[in-house]
Amino acid sequence: MKISFDSKYEGMGFVEALIAIMVVGVSSVVLMQIATRTLQDMIQNETIDTMTQYAVEGATMVQNVAMQEKLTGVNVFPNPAGNTNNCYAIDKASGDQYEVRKNEQGEFLPYSLEDRAVYKDAAVINEGAEDVFFRIYCIESYDLTSSYAIVKVVVGQTNVNQVTSSNGENITKGYSVKDYTYFTVVNL
Repeated sequence: MKISFDSKYEGMGFVEALIAIMVVGVSSVVLMQIATRTLQDMIQNETIDTMTQYAVEGATMVQNVAMQEKLTGVNVFPNPAGNTNNCYAIDKASGDQYEVRKNEQGEFLPYSLEDRAVYKDAAVINEGAEDVFFRIYCIESYDLTSSYAIVKVVVGQTNVNQVTSSNGENITKGYSVKDYTYFTVVNL
């Protein structure tokens, strides 16, 4: 039996073609993973940007409420002295006026920062939207003698349940972003 060299080389071309297909396939998978990570980062950056805007807007709202109290003398800004629940939701009243949410008795409705499951549904910013956010503000320090309060505005996603890792940090997955915190000083 005589073996032709031509058929041997034709077989080698087929093997080379299979190897080329495998290399292209592997590189395609790697490129798709890079594209997926890039899109995920882009969506997270957009979410963080939106949350930042809501937090800065919330700081302005809190300052407006404090200014209302200063101008009118009516108690519209809570004093959390001795209260462990020092977080509040803020609502739009009318026009450019805002108010701190109150209960049926007309008392300020406080939340604890640890009760995320409670206030994430109670302090919703944009109901009916695709990405729904909540916003609360917490009074970290309140000093009437110096006429200022240090306020922490917290904005987060209502559809995200944050998990705490063993070292106490919040963990999120996929397109989720952990709660955004913004500190500001409010003149009283």
